[in-house]
Amino acid sequence: MSEASRQRLLDVAEVYALHAVDSVETAEIEQHLASVDDTARVQFNILVSEIQETLALMSVFDAVDAPAEMKARVLQELPGVAQATPMPSTPMPSTASNVSSMSLHRDRKSNRWRSAMMAAAAAVVVLVGGGVVATQVIGNDPTPTQAEQIAAAPDIEEVTADFPGGGTATVSYSRGSDSALVKLDGVATPAAGKDYQMWFVDGTPRSVGLVTAEQLAGGDGTVIGGMGAATNFAFSLEPTGGSPQPTEVLTMVTLAA
Repeated sequence: MSEASRQRLLDVAEVYALHAVDSVETAEIEQHLASVDDTARVQFNILVSEIQETLALMSVFDAVDAPAEMKARVLQELPGVAQATPMPSTPMPSTASNVSSMSLHRDRKSNRWRSAMMAAAAAVVVLVGGGVVATQVIGNDPTPTQAEQIAAAPDIEEVTADFPGGGTATVSYSRGSDSALVKLDGVATPAAGKDYQMWFVDGTPRSVGLVTAEQLAGGDGTVIGGMGAATNFAFSLEPTGGSPQPTEVLTMVTLAA
């Protein structure tokens, strides 16, 4: 998938997480989500989960109603917030529908996000030592990479296996994010006419792609989504281009439930 398509999806994660879209727009986002690759889907789901978890953290405080003066000020400001132009009601051709509507989502995102945060500021006020403290909900720190998000997952598990002929494969996985992070260290390039292929195993093997030259060179690792109920992760040696089922399993790790 293109980087532009991936970014269009991530641009609407915030309003989707806050339920700041109507049913039609929600359906369009979910249709777009179903059409992207596993990596983009995992990144979107992690971003939505982090936003919702951050908002949920506010419930651990003893929240009280905001002062009447603050409520009045916020309500007075809301009408002045610029609103995006409503989406046209005339049906558009199916080939252009997603592109047009997702573009409108990007244009309206900042306004909706601002309105939602203003409403949250009015509703969520924490009393600390008699003083009123406004809690920052979302920070401005750069979004971590997919590999960093998987590595930081609270339920992360890590297993390592040796490759025949030298080198290791380390699989870090998170059931909560339905993803695994695969790192290779010191694994030799396969012989001419051969490829390494990766598999999730949950009764029957499911191919999750070929090992690339970038993976063999090391780095931060490769995020692989769609873990499901897999109980093992395997590497096999296959003819160039891979096989529908593994023919020569080289190494395999167990994925705990």
